[in-house]
Amino acid sequence: MNVTATLFGQMITFIIFVWFIKQFLWEPLTSAMDERSKKIADGLASAELGKKKMEEAASEYEKTLKDAKNKASDVLNQAQQQSNTIVEDARAKAKIEANKILESANQQIEQESNIAKESLKKELSNLSLQCAEKIIGKEIDKKKHDEIIQKALKDL
Repeated sequence: MNVTATLFGQMITFIIFVWFIKQFLWEPLTSAMDERSKKIADGLASAELGKKKMEEAASEYEKTLKDAKNKASDVLNQAQQQSNTIVEDARAKAKIEANKILESANQQIEQESNIAKESLKKELSNLSLQCAEKIIGKEIDKKKHDEIIQKALKDL
């Protein structure tokens, strides 16, 4: 065997091998790699888009949470103001009612005091009359008696 023929045969075999690889393996392999690269690029783009959406969602969440806290604070403030108003109204009504009760009690005390004074005046006049009868020894006329009592009461 000749080295040149062997070398020439190997070159032909190599060329046929390269043509076979290029024809049947290289195109499908490069298209599969391109497809894989495209999928990876799409996946990275989707991941980047997802990351942006997550950041936007987190920002929206923070904004919504802040708004909710502000609204809750406003509701609490309004409730506090309403409770203060209710308490003040109740205090004012209680004070008015207490004043009415106190005034009524004072009037009742004054009436009872006047009744007691009148009763004491009558009792005092009866006692005075009895003492005078005992001293004089005879009974005084009822009409004169009433006149004397009325005069004495006026003087008191």
